[in-house]
Amino acid sequence: MEMETELLKLSTKWQGDFVFEASGQGGHVLKMDAHKGVGNDQGLLPMQALLGSLAGCVGMDVIMILRSKIDKVQSIEIVTEGEKRKDPPKEFLAVTVTFLVEGDIDEEKVLHAIEVSGEKYCPVAHSMKADVRYELVLNGKKAGAQ
Repeated sequence: MEMETELLKLSTKWQGDFVFEASGQGGHVLKMDAHKGVGNDQGLLPMQALLGSLAGCVGMDVIMILRSKIDKVQSIEIVTEGEKRKDPPKEFLAVTVTFLVEGDIDEEKVLHAIEVSGEKYCPVAHSMKADVRYELVLNGKKAGAQ
């Protein structure tokens, strides 16, 4: 049986120097830049954006799972820390997602929501294991195309 798929598309445009802006549905924009010394620190580092995407994804799942008890939660902060290799490609070797929750809610329910999100629902967490393919279209022509 073949897996059903759908395509999600994002346009990321060079703004000069090392600055890129990714535009998605609804016109929302994410600005990225290289770290100071290479870039001008005008946006998130791409690896920070990846950590933020993971936190946002798991966080939205947790809210959805806990929705009937969410009125007992005063605040949620999600701190993501990625341990990166020092040499290129400097990928994440381990990522820790820490939920800082304040409120009168059962610990087991919150832990369950976090685990279910990470193991079953959060597409960002699962995509961090994805096969990534690269293609080039140069001056309107797909590279390698006949």
